[in-house]
Amino acid sequence: MNITQILLGATAAVLLAALGLSYMSMRSGKQGDSRKQQAVELLQENASYEAELKRLKSGQPLTSPVLPIEAPATISADKLKEIEIQNTLLREQVLRSEKKVQQAEEETLAMNQRQVQKHDKTARRARLISQAMLMAQVQEVAEQEGIFVIVLNVKMPNAVRMNTELAIRRGTGIIGRIIVSNIADGATFADPLPGTFPGGSVDVKVGDELIIPPL
Repeated sequence: MNITQILLGATAAVLLAALGLSYMSMRSGKQGDSRKQQAVELLQENASYEAELKRLKSGQPLTSPVLPIEAPATISADKLKEIEIQNTLLREQVLRSEKKVQQAEEETLAMNQRQVQKHDKTARRARLISQAMLMAQVQEVAEQEGIFVIVLNVKMPNAVRMNTELAIRRGTGIIGRIIVSNIADGATFADPLPGTFPGGSVDVKVGDELIIPPL
C-alpha cells in the first residue's frame, strides 16, 4: 500500500466520522425540537386546566384568556416526563371538579323542583278549601273546664248529620275539625276533635265556616 492509498483511506475515515457526527447532531436536534413542541402543547393544556379549576372553584366566568406558552430554550426527557405527569393530574382534577359541580347542580335542580311541587300542592289545596261549599257556621261556643259546647248554624241540612266530621275554614286554611254530636229540637251541636288543631289547643270561634274536609 503506497502513501496515496493511505491518505485516501484516512480522508475517507474522517469524512465518515464527520458524517456520523453530523447525523447524530441533527437527530439530537430533531429530538430536542420535538420535546420542545410537546412541552409547549402540554404546558398550554396545563394552563387551561388550571384556569378551568379556578373557574369551577369560584363559579365565575374567566375574566381573561389563557395566554400562549413560550417554548423553552431546552428541555430534557425527564423534564418532559414531569410535565406529562402534571398534565395527567390536572386533567383528573378537572374531571372530578366538573363531576362535583354537575352533582351540585342536579341536587339544586331537584330541590327546586320539590319546592315548586310543594308550592303547587299547597296552592291547589288552598284553592280547594276556598272553593269548598259552606256546610255550616259556628253560631255559639261555650267552654267550661276544657269541655266545649258548639252550636252550629247549618246551611246544608242534608249533608250535616250525626257524626258528620267538618273542617273549620279560616281564609284558605283549615285550623281544626269538629264532629256533629247531637241534633235535637232543631239545634245541631258539635264537639271539637282536639288532635286536629295544629296549635294543640282547641280553637273554635263564632262565625267560623265549616266545610267537608278536603282530601
